Amino acid sequence: MVELCINSSYFRFRDKIYQQTFGTAMGSPLSPILADYVMEDLLESVTRKLQSTILVLKKYVDDLFLVLPRSEVQRTLDTFNAYNPHIQFTIEMEKDGKLPFLDTLAIRSDHQPIKTQWYSKPISSGRLLNYHSFHPMSMKLNVVANFIERVMRLTTDDSTEQQKQKIFQLLRLNNYPSSLINRLINRIHNNTAHSANTVPSSVNDETISDLAPPRTQHRTSILPPTSVPPNSPPPRHNTAAAPPTPLPPCPPTSTTAPNILINDIPAHHQTTITSEEDDHHQTNLVTYRSMPHIPMLTRTISNILKKEYKNIRIATRNIKTTKSLLKPVKDPIPPHDQNNVIYSIPCNDCNNVYIGMTTNHLKKRISGHRSDINRLANQPSDTTEAKTALTQHITTEKHTFNLDGTKIIDRTLRSTALPMLEMCHIQNTPNTVNYRTDVDGLNTTYVGILHTIKTNDSRRKQRNDNDNTTTYSLGLDQIDQSTLS
Repeated sequence: MVELCINSSYFRFRDKIYQQTFGTAMGSPLSPILADYVMEDLLESVTRKLQSTILVLKKYVDDLFLVLPRSEVQRTLDTFNAYNPHIQFTIEMEKDGKLPFLDTLAIRSDHQPIKTQWYSKPISSGRLLNYHSFHPMSMKLNVVANFIERVMRLTTDDSTEQQKQKIFQLLRLNNYPSSLINRLINRIHNNTAHSANTVPSSVNDETISDLAPPRTQHRTSILPPTSVPPNSPPPRHNTAAAPPTPLPPCPPTSTTAPNILINDIPAHHQTTITSEEDDHHQTNLVTYRSMPHIPMLTRTISNILKKEYKNIRIATRNIKTTKSLLKPVKDPIPPHDQNNVIYSIPCNDCNNVYIGMTTNHLKKRISGHRSDINRLANQPSDTTEAKTALTQHITTEKHTFNLDGTKIIDRTLRSTALPMLEMCHIQNTPNTVNYRTDVDGLNTTYVGILHTIKTNDSRRKQRNDNDNTTTYSLGLDQIDQSTLS
């Protein structure tokens, strides 16, 4: 099964399909697992050959931190690189008693234990979540608080004040107000001063008013030891620094959560938290739901839901992402190979169109329509039951449809949103052959919104005299099925 997954990697580039001949595919869920297995086997093989050389070994994914005699540096590097010609390490030696490893700078002296500082590469852009970005204030404050707390905890020498200045300058570059930065630094510094194990509580909607201002390649790092006891046994390599393996998603859990007008998080992102009360030994199920982030409105709705439904937590999401701003570099998928689409088929004998949806590839759905039309032609019309409004129009009006002229008018990543999108497009298209019952499930709440979209689209068509076939995307793929009544 593993060989099948590895040997079946392929991609398309400039209308040509290529198969990967070596290694695992970037982005494949199997790739990081196999990479970790390879690194563990590599370390076991190398440490067995260098038992008396490596004194300390720490690993984070494919970055290694080693302590060994300076005279053994080159032999150690050659041993690592001899494991496989496709896995080659580079080396970075300490300079002036300092050696960076990930975001930590290890500092050693002759008569003191190793101390650490927070470290960023000279080429680092210093970019964090900007203060003016379109995100909830609680998310911005949590990003800043976690950054400050990490910098302070990684700094164990006497350069705390210098690190505070770095924090201040970096956050100012991201447009955070000075007063907010100082309040967060003082709050987190006081928490860490009371206890080394105290983690500052996350910022939520209730604490925003308390903090927010008024509205306006592989690398091996080698560090020689300070002193090594003679004949000391080599330590086993420690992989504690490796990131924890993520827990599998919780299985679906029955819950009495009400049918509220918000969007469900996809099944593979749903989280159900179970907490036991020691006194009553009761189990509370907490279910997360997502809502688009709209300033003021989302927070108001979230606060109302918190009061009415104690077991529901709201997670916000952005509708506009960088993906919508950046030009796609991948080869576009041919229209007939796309799925989860809303499509229209024009009639050859009148101005009407048929609007439909499909979760399969569009060419497969068109093939199904073609089979239905051929069946109508080979059987008497009075004995053939029309499967769709398209075949009904053909039977009653004796018209034909241009299947080769099928167009995609909308698409979504979530198949559950397709019925909603189809009803919206049927409602906003005046010359459809679809049944009136096809929009019975459309909530009257959307009548005003759809009318506004239809009006704006008509004006846009009037301004563009050269384009008589302009189609529009309602952008409603985020609307949840629970909004239907």
